[in-house]
Amino acid sequence: MIKKKIKRKLTKQSVIRLVEQHLDAVGHGIKFEIVEAGVRADEDWWYVPVLSTLRGQDVKRDITVSIFANIENDLHNTEGLTVLLVPVVD
Repeated sequence: MIKKKIKRKLTKQSVIRLVEQHLDAVGHGIKFEIVEAGVRADEDWWYVPVLSTLRGQDVKRDITVSIFANIENDLHNTEGLTVLLVPVVD
């Protein structure tokens, strides 16, 4: 029998908290900053802009895209959350 995830109504702050937990687990000296003013929901999708820096410099886009894709997948599988982490530059 296939278990279906029950979608729960999430607030902006709860989405930010879940994303922060996953970003904090990345490590490698990369610092992530969620741009809270840009976080928004669009039907079932959450858009979360994130600034990524390493020693004060922006992290290469291919690295952030890979990290973000893994986190998006984890959040979808564990929380039933459909989120798009949007890389931003300083």
